[in-house]
Amino acid sequence: MKQPAVSVIIPVHNSAQYLSECLGNVVHQTLENIEIILIDDASTDDSRRILEDCEKQFPEKVLLIELDKNMGAGGARNFGIDAANGAYIGFVDSDDQIQPDMYEKLYCRALEEDYDIVDAGFYHEENDRAIIFTTDEMCGRLDDKKRSALIASGGYLCTKIIRRELFETPSGRLHQRGKAILEDSEMLNYMICNAKTMGNVKEILYIYRNRNASASKLSDLDRYFDEAFSAIEANYELLHGLPGYEGVRVAVEYEMLQLYSYAINSCIKYVMTGRSPVVAEQRMKDLITLRKKVIPSGIDNPYVSEKIPKADIDLMRRAEKDPRALLKAFSK
Repeated sequence: MKQPAVSVIIPVHNSAQYLSECLGNVVHQTLENIEIILIDDASTDDSRRILEDCEKQFPEKVLLIELDKNMGAGGARNFGIDAANGAYIGFVDSDDQIQPDMYEKLYCRALEEDYDIVDAGFYHEENDRAIIFTTDEMCGRLDDKKRSALIASGGYLCTKIIRRELFETPSGRLHQRGKAILEDSEMLNYMICNAKTMGNVKEILYIYRNRNASASKLSDLDRYFDEAFSAIEANYELLHGLPGYEGVRVAVEYEMLQLYSYAINSCIKYVMTGRSPVVAEQRMKDLITLRKKVIPSGIDNPYVSEKIPKADIDLMRRAEKDPRALLKAFSK
């Protein structure tokens, strides 16, 4: 059997409202030699029936994996990675959409220069913004400067295809953080650190809708703090032992400090909504202890001063000086 050019992995949990729309352009990709791996992550709505119908309709290209326990997006993707046979792997979120020629364009670009990773532009529906994170200056053979620029620029797994071999080490599995609100920043950074080459397609091929996350990010402050804290730990654990870490350390520390800022803000919002200042203070102290462990150089970072708003930098400084006083200033 011919190896698929690309394996597309789609984790699904209770996405019935948007799922048919998402799957339409995936199963009708212009790239014919494609493998589509659908992971039903213990859905309780009509998602499983929709996925089963899709597999029956396109048995030659669709594989459905059904999980009895909800593993979250990262955990579900791991099952897809284990089952993938493609030369490259791509990911789609179940409430987003892709252009019907996305994977043909990404794969053809990968073949042109034998790239390890190829990225495309995306449209952020909620913000009405079109973004291309990977510029021409970041492409080609990667060195510390390009890797640092790629890490600091951000981006998403879902806009890329990644050579499957990059996933084939024990540390090359997506970190299981439950129902991830935040992106899998640590896995994307890991791939960038280990890839030798990077390419881009300067077209908007992915439509990021963020329908579920926008409503839940601030309403579930417990979960949001845990996600940010866990992502800081995961970035450090996954990356700091790599041979080339020192060359990208400043960029990775910026990524962790950005998460640090998110977590501090979640503690502030926690007390602003009338919840326990004692809980918020302990969280902030735990967070500061973690920061001192993984970023001993502190928050003075060139990317921080360039990319994080001054008001948020001031909040980080105030938190480190006196977390109780900071929270008291915002308490209801």
